[in-house]
Amino acid sequence: MRTLSAAAATLAVIFTAGAAFAGAATASPAAPPPAAAAKTGAAGTAGPQAGHAAEMKSILAKLVRQDDYLDEAIDTLDSSDKKLSAHDLTALSLSFKIIKKDLDAVSAMNKKEFSEIGQDPGTNACARTILSYSRSVSRKIGKVASIVAENSDMNKKHAMRDAVSSRKGKKSGKGKNLARLLEEQKALKALSSDIQNLKTSSKQVVATSRWLYIVSK
Repeated sequence: MRTLSAAAATLAVIFTAGAAFAGAATASPAAPPPAAAAKTGAAGTAGPQAGHAAEMKSILAKLVRQDDYLDEAIDTLDSSDKKLSAHDLTALSLSFKIIKKDLDAVSAMNKKEFSEIGQDPGTNACARTILSYSRSVSRKIGKVASIVAENSDMNKKHAMRDAVSSRKGKKSGKGKNLARLLEEQKALKALSSDIQNLKTSSKQVVATSRWLYIVSK
């Protein structure tokens, strides 16, 4: 019932405005009162700034999600009670590809905003938070890289040890273990490559976020 009433009111406003416009076609236009002109000017400037604020909140939401995803990745990699399989590492690699795609999108959104935005206290506060989260994402990517490098070094040591043992004919299970280690090593190498790509994207996010913050001051 409320929806119908609102629609009826909207139509009434449209018809009234149409009638007024038709009458104005034959009459000379009157200058608006000073108060009305001031309101019109304020609305004209508030509209674009409100649009920028909404866009910046969208940027911030994307960064917060990537920050959370990286927390989950760190927990998975740093888990002491579970050794990650090649399948686990491949799944992480896919997650990092998705994070990179979102970070690239954030960089593009930042560039668009800092080329259009003006000085505004509201957008400046949001820009400061965006810069803070972009730095947090960068730090967490660095931590991920460090953990993966450690795991890769450990995996190489185990593979070399098992390769020597298998050549000496020790334990028939060593061959299967070596094959598994080599598979994990391959997955770690792919993961390291994805992390390097993440670092590049993260640097772009930090740089564009810094410019966004500077321009919004």
